[in-house]
Amino acid sequence: MVWLSGLALAALAVFLGHGSAAPNGNCPRDWPYAPFKTEGRDIVNAKGDKVKFAGVNWPMSGESMIPEGLEKKSASDILDDVAGLGMNFLRMGYSAQMVDEIYQAGGEDISIEKAIIAAMGEQNGTSVVENMIKHNPKWTRETGRFEIWSDIVNLAAERHIYVHPDMHIAKAGWCCGHADGSAWFGDEDFSVANWTRALSYVADWAAQHDNIVSMALVNELRQPWVENYPKFGYNWMTLVGNMTLGSDAIHKANPDLLISWSGLQFDEDLSALTSGTNLLSAPCYMCVSNREAPRMDPVVFNLADHAWGDKVFYELHLYTMTEDLDMGSCGIIKAQLYRAGFNALGMDPPEDCALLENHWLGPCRPASRLTPVAMTEFGTAQDASLLSSAYIQCLREFTTENDVSWAVWALAGSYRVRSGKQEVDDTWALFDFNWDNWRFQEGIDKVWKPWVKATIG
Repeated sequence: MVWLSGLALAALAVFLGHGSAAPNGNCPRDWPYAPFKTEGRDIVNAKGDKVKFAGVNWPMSGESMIPEGLEKKSASDILDDVAGLGMNFLRMGYSAQMVDEIYQAGGEDISIEKAIIAAMGEQNGTSVVENMIKHNPKWTRETGRFEIWSDIVNLAAERHIYVHPDMHIAKAGWCCGHADGSAWFGDEDFSVANWTRALSYVADWAAQHDNIVSMALVNELRQPWVENYPKFGYNWMTLVGNMTLGSDAIHKANPDLLISWSGLQFDEDLSALTSGTNLLSAPCYMCVSNREAPRMDPVVFNLADHAWGDKVFYELHLYTMTEDLDMGSCGIIKAQLYRAGFNALGMDPPEDCALLENHWLGPCRPASRLTPVAMTEFGTAQDASLLSSAYIQCLREFTTENDVSWAVWALAGSYRVRSGKQEVDDTWALFDFNWDNWRFQEGIDKVWKPWVKATIG
């Protein structure tokens, strides 16, 4: 039996569900051919066809909890541009606070006007609301945040784009840091009970939308840098206990959904799960060790032990600013990706796995079970440096050679609020500041469009 942390058990005691969505009994005739499931290393639709994703992150986890850019361009036009790249996948990060506020309001969603003004103040917020409605005339000042999200999901469906809700941060704001209060289960702003409640709510809402075939548990877990941090049990056992609890919540609310599991250290490491090693003693970066592990029976995670065993796929991230990984060559990057969890795809160990044989994080190991693995975040500046980036070229090789689904960070050319500042430009974004054009057209033509085509055709 998988052990649950004290935090997870407490959350289970107060867990609130939202009912169940009846699974589709017959194979649908029309796209998206849901529900999906996993078969070995692949995601398959209800027809049995393999499905791969290639797409982009569209943030909506900032202080307003409304997708960025809608005051500068209509949702329809934004999605036309995404579809024009050939992409079929939107990872949309939300905050658990978005659902908390609905419960605090007695079940009523928060309106555009209230959300934007709360985030930006009366003067700037009012201007943004007016522009949002001007570009999206279907909405009014009283339109709620989930109604906006539903409209976007419906527009995405018209363009055959899947939407993947991602619980990006517990308290709305810019993500992610060790000291932001949302780093780990039980952190200052990360109530496990509220998290599972949010997962249930979003899973139940997702049942209205056939193109929401999957959703994530949580984004970029990391060690909390707070006083007496060992009390949080930052390790594999606490990860699996809480992720199991979250998966139960999603599956109960909507058993059709795929569920993506993220890893430790900003979602860089799922090695103990994919390799089937002892969760009590498997190494991980900055983990709180279990001193009694040598005297305890080994604990190994097995997806097949759960009702949602054929609904889980793994997701990993990689950025050049990683604290613990060697980014000095493509060979070592590929070896570390294999070790981190891409071994679950059944690929051959990269040549540079030999360099990790005695690594303190452990060597490359074969997978204990074939399971789909996607790279749902990576990114870099969208300028001329993109064309010569060894990091981007390496990830492009790795994903295309191994049939890996992916989503680049990010779409948002600007943020209403980011780290306390308003109207912030993002030089890593595909869109420019005004969302009028692509920020770096040559990169679109030479990197992103060909990469999408190589991934999904």
